[in-house]
Amino acid sequence: MASRAGARAVKKQFEDVLREYYAWEPTYCSEKLGSLAVSIPLVGSATDFDMIHLGGSSSSSTQPETETRSVSATRGVSFEFDRYIAHDNDLLEVELVRAETIDTTVSLPTPYPSYESCTPTSRNILHGDDPHAMPFLPFADDPSFNPTDYVLDHKRLAWQEGYRDTDLLEIVLETARRLHFGHGMSIQEIDDTGILPRLWTTSAGWGAIWHGRMSDPILWPGSSRSSHPPLPDLPPPERHDLQTRLQDYLTLWCPNVDCTEALCLPHASEQYELDLKQPRQSGDQPFRLLPATVSCGPQCEASGDNMISVSVSEVKVEAATLSSPSIQDDIRWTEEELRELKVICYVSPPTTPCLLAHLCRKPCREVAVLCREFGDAGVADDNDRALRAHVDPVFRDPRSPGFVPNAPCAHAGPCTVNTQCACSINSAHCTRSCRCGTTCVRRWKGCHCQGVVAKGHKKHRRTGACATDTCPCKKARRECDPDVCTPCGTSCRNMQIQQRRSKSVSVRQSAHGLGLFLEEYAKEGDLVSEYVGELIYEPTFQCRSQLAYHVGRSYAFGLNSEMSVDSTKAGNPARFINHAPHRKANLEVSIMLVHGEQRIGIYARKNVSAGTELFMDYGPDFPI
Repeated sequence: MASRAGARAVKKQFEDVLREYYAWEPTYCSEKLGSLAVSIPLVGSATDFDMIHLGGSSSSSTQPETETRSVSATRGVSFEFDRYIAHDNDLLEVELVRAETIDTTVSLPTPYPSYESCTPTSRNILHGDDPHAMPFLPFADDPSFNPTDYVLDHKRLAWQEGYRDTDLLEIVLETARRLHFGHGMSIQEIDDTGILPRLWTTSAGWGAIWHGRMSDPILWPGSSRSSHPPLPDLPPPERHDLQTRLQDYLTLWCPNVDCTEALCLPHASEQYELDLKQPRQSGDQPFRLLPATVSCGPQCEASGDNMISVSVSEVKVEAATLSSPSIQDDIRWTEEELRELKVICYVSPPTTPCLLAHLCRKPCREVAVLCREFGDAGVADDNDRALRAHVDPVFRDPRSPGFVPNAPCAHAGPCTVNTQCACSINSAHCTRSCRCGTTCVRRWKGCHCQGVVAKGHKKHRRTGACATDTCPCKKARRECDPDVCTPCGTSCRNMQIQQRRSKSVSVRQSAHGLGLFLEEYAKEGDLVSEYVGELIYEPTFQCRSQLAYHVGRSYAFGLNSEMSVDSTKAGNPARFINHAPHRKANLEVSIMLVHGEQRIGIYARKNVSAGTELFMDYGPDFPI
């Protein structure tokens, strides 16, 4: 709750900055607009080599006489124009130029083929749906375009949206700077008054500080921007709040094996929630304390003088005091220290109290007593094990157009419909990103094709490991997972998308506008390119298709029944591959499941030489 004194300080500072800013802004805008005016006065037409004096006033006798001319039909004379020559003595020379023309015939070059420019990207971008507000009417000057259906696909116009006043934003940020750095008020205290627009970014929307960073700064005399460091955009977590600090890291960082980067584009909507009440792996023990075999010091649990035989029921926490007859001194931990130990135990693999003591900077024997309390939660009981043993999983064919991958499952208990397992509900296999154990019956079992090659199978020696449908992963349109497909390695022919083993290509003019040409040899089954773009939902695909129909070029590729990959605004050179009937196409497309994510791979249908134009069959449903 903000104090009245704080609210008065915010209000007064805001009013002061408002007056200062608008005392400067009108004059500044007037001067900027005035600077755009032409400095040389307008001069009328003059006869050949008339001299006009620009400095000071002139008498009427020195003013140039206006010459009235008409374009004659004299052969060879096309037009006349005045040429102005300025001299250092403030004189302007006006010369009448009569230009003659020569009839000639010039062959103009062929115009470059029409195409849509796009932002280059190497991965799919999760876009979802376009905004409901229409920014402008496309092809407004083209009478052949009927905008009715396109307009009705939007709920409102963009100019009806709320207007963000840049002047007000600068006033708010300057007020916040003066209050924060000059009066010592925290950003949270300023936000709590409710007088200014919210400064910090929250789950409800972006804050004023974030909007300010996305805009060009307004440099005005009253600004203190250059005198202070930038205002913090997000509220920093408390020093002892390890759970919040880890959650912030998990929100920004994508742990997907194909990403392992911050703010990844394909999984922008997927966020891992650090919930201490939920086991890290469904039905499994979240933490197990290993016995210390070697003493780490005089207060180690493994030390004979300090052996602990205290049960969890004897542990008492006030804020927090733990006592035991076998412990000489009372164990006193703060609530923050206890929460920190819980988080460490939650994210740690089975480990010894000695290693945990180094992390917590606490005696080993005290850590051992507390960890025994945390280690009993989340252990699977006999009923869970029995339920898991009798599960008869059902799976859908991931090759069907109606199959849509689900988010990784995260739940308590085995992976069944009764536990609300997302994979079970979708009849899909669990992936490495799921929070179930590696022994889950829904996990994909992988293949052992490399072992077949080692034994000398003729077909595999000729085509390479995992290159044909004899590989269960290849047959199911899944790329091999090196964690379960042993011993698949870099030579595996079914890991080309995740390893990004695409071919070198170039975009050139072809018989059908622009086309894609191969720059290096590709043998049958080689990955030529992955088709990437924006991941859009069906409503946005239908809306964008109206524009694609009009221009006669569509770059959308159906991924499944709910989502398409559209490279109109963002994509890679694969968008320039032209269509050819199946019998003439030298490429084929396969939608592969790569670590739980559907991706479009474009492969050589036969051996293709360098310099060859690439074609693929768009299919019977292609709209253009």
